Amino acid sequence: MSSDYCTEVIDPANPRGGKVLATIPRKLYIRYYKYYIVRYENLRAARHVLDHPRRIFAGVRQFSEGGWCFTGRPENWYIKEDVIVEFPGNLVFAVYLNTRMIVYECRAEDADKNDINCPANWQNRYKGLVWKSTS
Repeated sequence: MSSDYCTEVIDPANPRGGKVLATIPRKLYIRYYKYYIVRYENLRAARHVLDHPRRIFAGVRQFSEGGWCFTGRPENWYIKEDVIVEFPGNLVFAVYLNTRMIVYECRAEDADKNDINCPANWQNRYKGLVWKSTS
């Protein structure tokens, strides 16, 4: 039986201080596999963003305090079952984690017009930008 998928990521609470484990829960990827095959395939894009984030935002949860959003630009992604294409320039891929570093959502979003590595309207959606890639 498979288990949760864990990967080391930049610690958004202390970006200069090292790494922490982020988890894609088994129940999430199994649900995606059963009912949303394109979302399941795009967990590869989510993993890429967790491993190579361009921005990290704090304070994403509307109904509970905290949470994080890692954003990035995977090389490609699935748009339909068995159809993989280059990731478009007008989108950014966002991975949402709760305060326990558990992924609960991942999706492509419109990119900000001033910074393609940020989701549109990020200043009004999150409490703040806590980390920005310099490479």
